[in-house]
Amino acid sequence: MKSTFIAVSVFTVMISLISVCYAKDLCYDYIEMKRYDDAIKECTSQIKGETAVDDIGVAYTNRGIAYAGKGQYDQAIDDYGAAIRATPKYEKAYFNRGNAYYAKEKYNEAVDDYNKAIELNPKNPYPYYNMACIYSMRACTMLRKSVGNGFKDWELIRKDKDLDNIRNSSCYREIIKGK
Repeated sequence: MKSTFIAVSVFTVMISLISVCYAKDLCYDYIEMKRYDDAIKECTSQIKGETAVDDIGVAYTNRGIAYAGKGQYDQAIDDYGAAIRATPKYEKAYFNRGNAYYAKEKYNEAVDDYNKAIELNPKNPYPYYNMACIYSMRACTMLRKSVGNGFKDWELIRKDKDLDNIRNSSCYREIIKGK
């Protein structure tokens, strides 16, 4: 009788562990399949406590990824913020929120989040890359604003080595053509 009870208890624990592991990954599995509505539903179940998870911050982040996959960046940003409040050192929440800000062209906020992601995990190459993209875009934007506000030293614009990085870009050629 005692051995049957132990066997049933061990079996019950094993089933519980398997279901927790499966449920924890199900939301992300749906994301990988691009089944964003299913992912949102599953992640919401995790967030509400209907499905067990180890870290609620991961569930919020995953739901944010699903919202972002649907182009719903405001909802994604809200979920990444909830993930950060729940798990302040979860660099993936900062990185993904940075991506959502990037998609909304809120570059200052994106850079702030990428910097925080780098602070938490300096080995992750992706926030560095995304910041390089932002800075590249900003160079043309700032040069265009400079010219638009009256900067007319075309010789300096043509020869300044600090602009070598954008000299072959279409935006630079457009600015120079407008001279």
